[in-house]
Amino acid sequence: MEDDNDQIVTKNNEELYKEAIENAYLILTDKLTFNELFEYNGCILPYNPKLNNVSEDTFDDMIDYFCDLEEYEKCAEIKKIKDSLVNKK
Repeated sequence: MEDDNDQIVTKNNEELYKEAIENAYLILTDKLTFNELFEYNGCILPYNPKLNNVSEDTFDDMIDYFCDLEEYEKCAEIKKIKDSLVNKK
C-alpha cells in the first residue's frame, strides 16, 4: 500500500526543463522580476540569477526550445539579448 508521500505527483525532468526555460525567458526579457516569478511559481531556472551571468549554451538552449515551439518572436528577443551581452565581453 502506498503512503501519502508516494501519492504526491512530481514533475518529470522534461516538465522542469520547460518551466525553467519559460521562467528564464520571463526574467531575461524583463517581463517579470526574479521576486515576482519566485512568488508566482517558485522560480526554477537553468542558471543562477544571483551570479547574473547566463552562458551562451543556456541562451542557445532557450532559442532551440522556442524554435521547436515555433515561437520565433521569443527566439529573436533572446538572440538580441544574447548578442548584446556577448558584445559587452
